[in-house]
Amino acid sequence: MVINNQKQAVALKIQKTIALLILVIAVGLIYFTNILAHGAFGFDMDQIAGFIVGMFILFFLYHILRDHNYIYYSDMGNKIILRYFSLRPLTDKKKSIEFNKKELHKYELKRSLLGFRQSIIIYRQTSRGVAKYPPVSITALSRQDKEKLTASLQKLILAGQVGG
Repeated sequence: MVINNQKQAVALKIQKTIALLILVIAVGLIYFTNILAHGAFGFDMDQIAGFIVGMFILFFLYHILRDHNYIYYSDMGNKIILRYFSLRPLTDKKKSIEFNKKELHKYELKRSLLGFRQSIIIYRQTSRGVAKYPPVSITALSRQDKEKLTASLQKLILAGQVGG
């Protein structure tokens, strides 16, 4: 099975780009035209611009706290492959977890920030003991993809216990 959230990742990047574009246009219109020279709704032009910038900051904080990742997962063949990278601004490091299916020991789902972010932690059996991989945020996966991912891992764990 292959899970790939490329469409969600692209949609998130587009949302952020559009938000930035709206911010630049709105603040530009406020300061470089006479549209709000005398203010509106009892607020002056600086207060309106500050409100717009504040909303933009909240929008980006929301996405930073959610820690969305592009995820590619495959259990085809004899390996488990989990490739991922953060969709946060200024982070380009691509990471990959690859190992033989028989080495899968267990996995954990963790919620943090009051359930705002969900991560998966994979454990691998090695000759030196059990290795724990760093948490991978799966917040950007759809509910169905999260269920498919956990079902795949659970199936592999059960297959390893029966065969081992």
